[in-house]
Amino acid sequence: MYFTTIVKLTVDDESSQPIRGVKVALFDRDRLSRDDHLGSATTDENGEARFQYSAAQFDDLDERIGGAFPELYAVVSDAADKQVISTRAEALNNSAPKHIAVRIARDVALRHSLLPREMPA
Repeated sequence: MYFTTIVKLTVDDESSQPIRGVKVALFDRDRLSRDDHLGSATTDENGEARFQYSAAQFDDLDERIGGAFPELYAVVSDAADKQVISTRAEALNNSAPKHIAVRIARDVALRHSLLPREMPA
């Protein structure tokens, strides 16, 4: 069985500007073992990264005890591969959402070069 999840990055302000060309990784949160890496992708022009993964990639003791579905979260990294944002704390128990929205504060996105520098007025 295969699952598809789309992670969408946007600026956390009234513009909801998509964040393009940024590396995102998808993980299954586990409590009894190391979190499962389900893939990495780069966001497209809409700020979306698409992941397709199988149950074999996340099925372990955590799923056998807590339920059949993963607890998904996204990790956003900058160009130097430094973690900028993780949604691990917000992962839903025993759920495989089709969409994960990640809103990043404009100042954080600019500081980590996730957005092009704004031109002075």
